[in-house]
Amino acid sequence: MSSSKKPKDRVEHFREYVTALNKQFVGWCTNQWARKPGMFWSSGMHDYLRHTAKIRREFQDILEDNSDAGAMGASPAHGLDQRPPKYEPQLSLMPISYTKVIHFIRHGEGFHNAGINTPDSHLTPKGWQQAHALAGHMRGCAPNNGVQLVVVSPLMRTLETAAGIFGVADPASAAVAASGAEDMSEDGAQPAVLMLAQSEQASMRVAHEQLFVPPGVSFVAHELCRERLGPSHCDQRRPVTQAAACFPGVDFSLIESDEDQLWAPGNVEAEAQVVHRGMKFLQWLVTRPETNIAVVTHSAFLWFTLTCFGNEYARPVRENLQRWYENAESRTLILSDAGGAGVPDVTWFPGGDKAPRADLV
Repeated sequence: MSSSKKPKDRVEHFREYVTALNKQFVGWCTNQWARKPGMFWSSGMHDYLRHTAKIRREFQDILEDNSDAGAMGASPAHGLDQRPPKYEPQLSLMPISYTKVIHFIRHGEGFHNAGINTPDSHLTPKGWQQAHALAGHMRGCAPNNGVQLVVVSPLMRTLETAAGIFGVADPASAAVAASGAEDMSEDGAQPAVLMLAQSEQASMRVAHEQLFVPPGVSFVAHELCRERLGPSHCDQRRPVTQAAACFPGVDFSLIESDEDQLWAPGNVEAEAQVVHRGMKFLQWLVTRPETNIAVVTHSAFLWFTLTCFGNEYARPVRENLQRWYENAESRTLILSDAGGAGVPDVTWFPGGDKAPRADLV
């Protein structure tokens, strides 16, 4: 629908919304610099970016019709569009030692997505199919097949999704494919069990075979990347002891309490708190020694976290970063830290007088 056919009151509502937000932000900036300048980037900017992302979603039809399509370009699902006519490069460089490859993955379809709201929902048959389909994609696409660490929300639907994507049903063939050796591991021992076999419970849980930990991959559960806390029972996790018994190959040591101390009936986590939690999680990822990491998490958590980034980018790039995740969707991003934290750069060669002699290498 063209902009000439837009209801005037809706366009006016958009203008009023943006004007009010900008006025509020200017006032906040003035006061914050005077009182607590150190909190500017860690609090107010994230709130402002979150609100602008919400405006873009709510008024997407108006913004699309009133934007320069040639300059802005489309936002294809795969993020690879032809260069728009008015393309202007926005280049950046970062030493590789201050970057990590992160595969952000939303869980497959859970029973709560199908309208069956049970505590800590499991995957539906379709959800398992989605996880297995993504597994094939991950194995056949570099750098996806170089994952060293899988960080997973401690809820059942994310644990099952992580197992469905990265777990292996045939540990012997997986080990041979990874190492080219005949043994199932370096010492010939059976690989660790990632997920125990589970039986079917009608409208609650799908039967699935036992899965093993693939060679060279670690699994860690982290509460910082769980779903936004809300009134729905599907977001209430079960005790860690129960989850760990089902997933012996996952490290649950970072979760402080056995029972879920965060979820409460009727409680809704504030948007700003989800953003803050997301930033803490990304900061934790930066401290990890691994450089190729998969994160299996939830749609609302991803949206509130990722909308803090890319707002200065061209529309195709921004929307590929901030677009709402579908079930079992995976997007690979580069997480960088210009603050100086990083890992040793194994690709660096000193050159000059410090370079090792060729006859000594």
